[in-house]
Amino acid sequence: MHLRYLEYLKAVIEHGSFAAAAQVIGVSQPAISHGLRTLQKHFDAPLLRRSGRRSVPTALALQVASEGASLADRFEALAAAAPRRSNPNGLRVGLTPSAAVVCGPALYDAWCLGHPRRTLALATVDEGRLLSGLRRREFDFVIAPRPRRYDPSGLECQPLYQLQPRVYARSNHPLAGAQTLAALQTAAWACVGPSVRGPVDVLSEAFAVRRMAAPRVIANCPDFTSMLTLVAHTDLLAVVPHAALLSGDLRKQIAPLHLRETLPLYEMWWFHPARSRRAAGVLAALGHALEEAALGDLGSP
Repeated sequence: MHLRYLEYLKAVIEHGSFAAAAQVIGVSQPAISHGLRTLQKHFDAPLLRRSGRRSVPTALALQVASEGASLADRFEALAAAAPRRSNPNGLRVGLTPSAAVVCGPALYDAWCLGHPRRTLALATVDEGRLLSGLRRREFDFVIAPRPRRYDPSGLECQPLYQLQPRVYARSNHPLAGAQTLAALQTAAWACVGPSVRGPVDVLSEAFAVRRMAAPRVIANCPDFTSMLTLVAHTDLLAVVPHAALLSGDLRKQIAPLHLRETLPLYEMWWFHPARSRRAAGVLAALGHALEEAALGDLGSP
């Protein structure tokens, strides 16, 4: 049983809905739903009951959340107290999948180039786990979108770059000539997820702002390469944060739709522990490496 599912339950109890809990924790609503379904399998009695739009906890849910919070606190205390061997030559960075593709080479240049003894370890998971892992000192730094209403106490964060996502389809897709989101309402979509907060949320937000039904996401992929390969061979559409994620034959097989509307911009942030000695130097070198790689304006297609 994963501690984060207990965290999801506690957030739903405190905020009354899956959507509100997802916003506070910084993961997608499907991730909350999946976590609570998994948690429910451990109990014969229900944890939540519906009352209008609210999810009302049962007495069992309140007990589970209370004991789970105590367990999480003890775990955090043990993790913080455990001795850790410091490796001054190693850098552990947690990133979202898109940030790993965009920033990986720049991180290598910033940290390893010219320093043969240095090592770089990149890990990609959802934002909630990235930021909680940073607090547990599993990472030295994290590159991820900043969740709404996120409390960064104990951490420092700076915006790193901004993305302008675009909708992509295979070159001869029936909707390749679509010019509006309204023309895409019947389309089926692929995404990287379901626990990754980013492009699929940007897409849902774009539809919601225009008071249209949520997009129908039917394929959840583990990474952008598998998602884009799927798009290249099917009628699925997908949101791509930046063309740097396209490589090789994929650049010939899929293309962005030329929509009159733009999808919401979102920023990638650099998170690190407060008073980190290495943060300023690595961040400055990373910014320079991004500029050298012509990725300073990541919003362009």
